[in-house]
Amino acid sequence: MDELDNQILDRAKLRFDRFGFQKTTMDEISRDCRISKRTLYERFQDKQHLFDSLIEREGHKDLENIFSRLGEVSDPLDRLLNLLRTSIVYFSEDTFLTRLLKNDTSLFSTMLNGKSTRMITEHLIQIIGNIIAEGQRCGRIRPEVDGEIVAYIGFRLFQSFSYMRTIPFDAAKEQQGLYTEALVDFFYHALINDAQRGEKRL
Repeated sequence: MDELDNQILDRAKLRFDRFGFQKTTMDEISRDCRISKRTLYERFQDKQHLFDSLIEREGHKDLENIFSRLGEVSDPLDRLLNLLRTSIVYFSEDTFLTRLLKNDTSLFSTMLNGKSTRMITEHLIQIIGNIIAEGQRCGRIRPEVDGEIVAYIGFRLFQSFSYMRTIPFDAAKEQQGLYTEALVDFFYHALINDAQRGEKRL
């Protein structure tokens, strides 16, 4: 992706942020960028392709921000639980992706069906699976756990506790972090090696 691609995505991001996916047109984006429609379509074949490219770029930025907040945690189980906490906090903030999902409910299907979202999802599930495998090698996580399946379950549960909620949470409980800690506790007891149960955790 070169400088012009990023300039186009920057302009498109402003328009998607303000008007949503459905009300944004390629004509408007080309005018915002002061380029011809031909140049725009040479870079992005249609609005869906442009949107997918934007989501991929912003998704990788979000992942970088999340991992930059984690710090150094040597214990793989603690690292996994911290990743869960940090991700939920991050996606409760006012980010481009959370604003889009809150303001334009039709974007759920647009985003979920996009190639870029699938790529980011697969990448994150792989990261979770690698942490689980590391925890199994050092004896912190139960050896019989299927890392790939648990990583997928963990990602879907994280979504349901953050930007894909289907019901509102109790505001007081959420402010105290009770929902997040309940989810963290669930995963801790599901993954911890039986020989280490009862040990103090982060």
